[in-house]
Amino acid sequence: MRYSQLLLIILPLVSATAFALDETEVPKKWHTPFGLYLSAREAYDMKQADPEHVLFLDVRSRYEVRYVGIADSIDANIPYRVDSTDWRQKSDKLHGTFVRPMNLDFEAAVANALRSKGLDRSSAVIIMCTSGTRAPKAARDLHAAGFKRVYTQAEGFEGIKAKSGPHKGKRVVAGWKHEGLPWSYDLPTSKMYFNFAPGTDGNSEAAPH
Repeated sequence: MRYSQLLLIILPLVSATAFALDETEVPKKWHTPFGLYLSAREAYDMKQADPEHVLFLDVRSRYEVRYVGIADSIDANIPYRVDSTDWRQKSDKLHGTFVRPMNLDFEAAVANALRSKGLDRSSAVIIMCTSGTRAPKAARDLHAAGFKRVYTQAEGFEGIKAKSGPHKGKRVVAGWKHEGLPWSYDLPTSKMYFNFAPGTDGNSEAAPH
């Protein structure tokens, strides 16, 4: 086997294993069947090391990336949940939130994103959400769908909520933004969901349930 051919085999394996966060540093409720976790910095370094063999996904909704910003390094924004106007009241009867139904085409759209890079379900995938809570759920669904190597970025784009101090309850701990990693409010057309969603005309997200 020629040296150049050997490199093509080895480099993707090295880039996908050299930046893993230890599972003990990740809350158990965020564990996945893959057991593969990254900090924001590790996700950035892994993508930079071998960009053509790693698919980096932002699974936040379209409104989140529009108003909060998007990482320069991602390959695609594929929402795991979609926005709606349905309201869900919290148990305190004072507060609530807008319901975000599941994107029923999530796994198919991820497969399309892989194919767009000449990759398949055995390739390395990194998932990033807002704070690291949706990413594990998305990873579990991809595991059930036959994907083989999915990493979750455990801190998300905005970071984790502080548990004490003057900023208690605010997302000021770690995360892509707080690590000073490259991001922008400008949304690249080629990375938007309508490029990867199956059976849509590019103007609407997949049907919720």
